[in-house]
Amino acid sequence: MKFLTTEEARAWCDTHGLNVTSQRFLSFGTGNPYCFTIGLEEKPSRVIALADYLVPTWDDVPFGGALLWISERGVWGDFSENTGDMIVGLMRLSKGEPEPLEKRPGHLFGSEELFEMHAFLVVPLLFGWDAFLVPEGKNYFLFVSHDSFVVVVCRTQETYEELYQRLRDWKPREDKDWYLKHVDR
Repeated sequence: MKFLTTEEARAWCDTHGLNVTSQRFLSFGTGNPYCFTIGLEEKPSRVIALADYLVPTWDDVPFGGALLWISERGVWGDFSENTGDMIVGLMRLSKGEPEPLEKRPGHLFGSEELFEMHAFLVVPLLFGWDAFLVPEGKNYFLFVSHDSFVVVVCRTQETYEELYQRLRDWKPREDKDWYLKHVDR
């Protein structure tokens, strides 16, 4: 696991065919992406289960690593933020990273770090932090919004259809307008 500065996370995205807008949103840069949203449920156990579905771990879908970039937090107040910060800080420290999240908001996971990636992804999902998750070698990325939903942004129609079908039990909604209006700013 590596911890990246904002500039290092931007460079990683650039080498993986993703543009970073001035508002720090990701885009594939070519045409309109295929997007759908999934609302975050109120039960924490369901949110944790969703993390497994968002970055599949089934036998037919190998995990090749991922970038988790926490882009914004501090929306919901001190108590929640302090609790989330403490959890992430201790998780980062256990992996040898003493720097605070502000200095190194990117988390780069190798192919052998699936469980670590899921553990770190759960924190933005539970605490309402904005974050991007880009699975290595896949044609999609996720945007976790502090507004209690996840946007799945796909490069191709085929990837969109496959993920939409795999996530059907989570009641996905076709909706690219919300994400696109933030990317186009």
